[in-house]
Amino acid sequence: MEILNKDLVIIGAGPGGYELASNASKAGLNVALIEKEDLGGTCLNHGCIPTKTYFHYAKLVDATKKAFNQDLKIDFNHLFNHKNEVIKTLNDGVKASLKQVLVLNGEGKLVKENGEVLVKVNDTLIKAKSIVIATGSIEAKLDIKGSEYLIDARTLLDMDHLPSSISIIGGGVIGMEMASILNALGVNVNVIEYAPSILPRMDNDITRRLHNLFKQKGINIFTKSLLKEIKKDSGGLTCLFEKDGESFNINSEVVLCSIGRIPNVYNLGLEEVGIEYNKKGIITNEFLQTNISNIYAIGDVRGGIMLAHKASYDAKVVLGHILGTAEKVNYDLIPSCCFTIPEVSTIGLSEEEATKLENYRIIKELYRANGKAQAIGEVDGLVKIIISDDYIVGATIIGEEANLMIHEIAILMNAKIKVSEAKNYIHAHPTLSEIIQKCLNGQNL
Repeated sequence: MEILNKDLVIIGAGPGGYELASNASKAGLNVALIEKEDLGGTCLNHGCIPTKTYFHYAKLVDATKKAFNQDLKIDFNHLFNHKNEVIKTLNDGVKASLKQVLVLNGEGKLVKENGEVLVKVNDTLIKAKSIVIATGSIEAKLDIKGSEYLIDARTLLDMDHLPSSISIIGGGVIGMEMASILNALGVNVNVIEYAPSILPRMDNDITRRLHNLFKQKGINIFTKSLLKEIKKDSGGLTCLFEKDGESFNINSEVVLCSIGRIPNVYNLGLEEVGIEYNKKGIITNEFLQTNISNIYAIGDVRGGIMLAHKASYDAKVVLGHILGTAEKVNYDLIPSCCFTIPEVSTIGLSEEEATKLENYRIIKELYRANGKAQAIGEVDGLVKIIISDDYIVGATIIGEEANLMIHEIAILMNAKIKVSEAKNYIHAHPTLSEIIQKCLNGQNL
């Protein structure tokens, strides 16, 4: 068996893994990167990027309907091929960034040889000064009768045609993004969610608005509902579920399971080498070290907030620690964007979480009063900011460009700029970001 010596070996080439490999090699480290599938991980190949490609075109369809009361016909075959071209282009970019990295295709596993932890891939053993586990997450599964008929988001995005109808099990971010996109593209959409609301981790005030907007678009949403069984018949697939003590059933061509993701800690040899982990993921310290000091874990595999940009910053923390130039990242202030139509973005505390503070104030400002929103016909929106002791502690935005606007608030929060100061920052007119300015000025500070 071949034995290689490296400064750093990384298992998993998602956003955290490949960015760490690229930056570490540029810093002069001898790096090996192991990936059993495609470079870029779930985000690039089967998640964020293909979904946002579809989202862009779904928004065009939605905007055309609102502006001209006409249906914009989309050639889905063209859209499907374009999505694949986007993935290929970005994959090529990832490969180009790894020119100085040894990339190995296979399943990496931790093994112990003479008391030392190494990484085994295919017929190769790798000895490294530092090892990073970046294996991401996998789809959570439902254990119910008929579960074999469920598909996951990856299978849905690989379909070369649109289904006529879909039932989505789970009203989280992935489920609601797909519901919004498919609805705009003409698919009949049902959503079954166990929690009392869709997007259950987000601000209730905002999710209620989104629920109502989805209802107006014709999306059927069933909250407080428990899926019991899926049956297949000549008419397609039937979901049997319970809501408020009553039994219901809905029929659709396909059923998507979107109940969340779990850390991918399987087949890694964690038990064999003694890495500590639990159902929430691999346990790490502030420098993302495991209980074995030269072995780190980054991204979804360590649980918590599972976002590509968080994995990228995990990579920065680890590389800084390895090089002795520690990076400080505030993980309490991670912006999260849900690419529904309209978009929802959030950072910091929700109103429900803010109730634990001794004092806080809520500011709200509607899109409807904004000139740019009126001009582009995007008036169904709201900016909601939570203030405590003259500082922003949380914000949620629903509406056009929410995924851009949230970053202005992120900067104010990270820089610890007082609201009494920020309210005097001049914003260009006419822009949607003026809504934030008006919101802050509403405090009369």
